[in-house]
Amino acid sequence: MTKKQPRKTKLLLLLLALLLPLAAACSASPQPTKNPQDTQPENQSGENETGGENETPAKAPLILPEAKYNGYAFRIINIEQSTMPWIYTTITAEEDTGVEVNDAVYRRNRLVEERFDISIKEIIENSHGTIASKATKSIQSGSDDYDLVIVNAPEAVGMAKKQSLMDYNEIPYVDLTRPYWDKDIKRDLSVGGRSYLMVGDFSMMHYGLNVAMFFNKKLLNEFGLESPYNLINEGKWTYDKFFEMASGASVDLNGDGKFDKNDRFGYMSITHVWSPTFLAAAGQQTVLKDANDLHCFGMDNEKFITIYQKLTAKMHEGNMLFDADDAGNHRLQDVMFPGDQALFWSEVVHWATILRNMDSDFGIIIHPKYDASQTEYQNYVGTPPVLAVPVSASDFERTGMVLEALCYESTDTVIKAYYDVLLKTKISRDDESEGMLDIMFKYRFYSIADTYYQSEIHAPMNGKALSKQGAADIVAWIEKNRGKIEAAFEKTNNALTQ
Repeated sequence: MTKKQPRKTKLLLLLLALLLPLAAACSASPQPTKNPQDTQPENQSGENETGGENETPAKAPLILPEAKYNGYAFRIINIEQSTMPWIYTTITAEEDTGVEVNDAVYRRNRLVEERFDISIKEIIENSHGTIASKATKSIQSGSDDYDLVIVNAPEAVGMAKKQSLMDYNEIPYVDLTRPYWDKDIKRDLSVGGRSYLMVGDFSMMHYGLNVAMFFNKKLLNEFGLESPYNLINEGKWTYDKFFEMASGASVDLNGDGKFDKNDRFGYMSITHVWSPTFLAAAGQQTVLKDANDLHCFGMDNEKFITIYQKLTAKMHEGNMLFDADDAGNHRLQDVMFPGDQALFWSEVVHWATILRNMDSDFGIIIHPKYDASQTEYQNYVGTPPVLAVPVSASDFERTGMVLEALCYESTDTVIKAYYDVLLKTKISRDDESEGMLDIMFKYRFYSIADTYYQSEIHAPMNGKALSKQGAADIVAWIEKNRGKIEAAFEKTNNALTQ
């Protein structure tokens, strides 16, 4: 007599039987990250590394035509800083103030303004939705109101679908192969070879949205745990090691028999941060690309399902996790981690500015691999505001030259101040953290699902991850929603490649 198979096993087998033949058409975007001891940090300040061992690498010159624009106001619509405090949105500065990043922005802008005889005019809005709606209305009416639109990536997708944005490959004088343009966003968020969403060194926003893991050194020592730095360098920083360390660190501090904001946890984060970050760290993506750079399904394989189920189930074992989404207040993290109430914490790098006055020492690390057989680490980036060029701009040669110069001049001014001064010296507290930041910034991964399919994939997957039951339900959810998701892929692929 044959033993009856559990329903979940049947669903999984059926799903794989139906879907695996189609999976061969898709492939993951390449984003390998070797173990840190085998990886040299990317040159943050230039290219053409031709010097001797102790020489500063030469920076290739920026070759653009001589052009003067008679005081033209280069108009950029952008988000107000207080609206997104978790990143640095400011792109203009009125004067030198003695604050490193502000002064770097001021010097960068003056260099470009003097080169082209222009003025950089920032138009501030307090909502990305407002930016998208205002810019789209202007563009579709044919008005030349903006030279550049800085808007959150998902809103930029909506604009691109309405044929309101230029493909960066068509903008004169923009060279996306240069190191001051982000090669990772070009690789991950292009569609059919077209790049409507780009970021470069002109903006610091995509740097600040790298998701890091912070750990409390005081608690680590109290619990007698291994150094995460050593584990990472030995290639042993895995899911199992992380869960082993974090699961034993939760303590009911007030002895009331329940775990809440008054207690200590092994790990703390937000669902829409930890879920996609841990999946990316394990080399998993919900959306892949086919040979034509078009979106296709990434959840139809046994490895993805196994990893998602393990991740979601383990996160909800015991009292290890404090999920600020579940608690209903994201800002509890800002008090709890500095107050020694969590051993590990996942958050965007820029938000670490709140830790400057933290009494206990902390370290910054990358997220764990799935297991020891995985030879590469990967680092997730949240959806950034992107530099979008409206199709209504009156002079694309001018736009291209100004953007190229702004990104080029940012590397030795703004990015140096933000990365080397703010992040590496004012936030990090040890040499190892600086090395981890180098690795995280060198190997950025942008999620297609988070950018293009928030309602179809990103939000539902995060919703399921909120509870342990989500692990058991994932196979049935994939089976039920595949058709709707693939229809969304077709609609997006067609809209952005016509």
